[in-house]
Amino acid sequence: MSGTGRIMRGLGEAPAGNQGAMAQVAVVVHEEKLAAVRGADPRELLRAALLARGEPPPKLYPTSSGDAGEGATRAALAEGAQLVVVCGGDGTLNACAAALAGTGVPMAVVPIGTGNLVARNLGIPRDLASAVATAVGGAERPVDLGRLGPPDGGVLVGMAGVGLDAAMVQDAPKALKRRVGWPAYVVSLVRHLADRGFPAVVEVDGRRSRHWNVRTVVVGNVGALHGGLALFPDAQPDDGVLEVAVLAPRTVLGWIPVAARLLRGGGGPPTVVRRRGRHIVITGRGSLRREADGEPLPDGSVLDVTVEPGALLLRTEG
Repeated sequence: MSGTGRIMRGLGEAPAGNQGAMAQVAVVVHEEKLAAVRGADPRELLRAALLARGEPPPKLYPTSSGDAGEGATRAALAEGAQLVVVCGGDGTLNACAAALAGTGVPMAVVPIGTGNLVARNLGIPRDLASAVATAVGGAERPVDLGRLGPPDGGVLVGMAGVGLDAAMVQDAPKALKRRVGWPAYVVSLVRHLADRGFPAVVEVDGRRSRHWNVRTVVVGNVGALHGGLALFPDAQPDDGVLEVAVLAPRTVLGWIPVAARLLRGGGGPPTVVRRRGRHIVITGRGSLRREADGEPLPDGSVLDVTVEPGALLLRTEG
């Protein structure tokens, strides 16, 4: 029997004749992230929590190098899953959300990724035991998604960006990410603070504005970055709109007042422009680095995002 097969049997893979009941709760797990978890195995915590409630044990759906979680989630739905628990980081959460959008099947999250930015913004506990308790007994809350337009496809749950934001995410040292988590992004950020700016056109619900010397443009469904920075102080994940911020400090030192204002959650200096709307299109000159929920997108000149209000049903603390 393969290692995955042994794990699935340990999690309560359904015996013959009872497959439907045993597939009621699905666990989509990023096994590489799981290997770095210290302490209790969240799969076993989930199994114990469900059995304590008199419910059948969960069924495991591992991600793979060719499937970040969307295919695993679709397989779980096809087998009758009534709750999908995501054990992974922002990228795994994003992929699973793409499959769950509009289905009415709730998602729960046990955050074991590097940044877990979405989970932090949406009130998912960082402690694994508390996250498991929320997964099996939390309240369900509809939240918005951003739908990425051509040529990308897929969804946005937390934030997406072009320029510095994407370069920071893509170039964070992998070994350091495994050791220290999100502070690894700071190392990458510092390396890219002096990157050249670019011109960009930002279209929000059909209204265009032009910007010069842009360092990064971020679209957000949530508001808080790591380190206490509030990029979108008024963002709500269920208000039916998306936020967009254009950051264009003229020099490296120009980032200092930007960071200071974001730490205070203020409106930002003149080099930070914020807008909000239902359909946001960012168009740059040439090929730009891009990301969505911490996962790289192919380089391109356009990022097109449309809000889908209440498209994802998420379990949070009651």
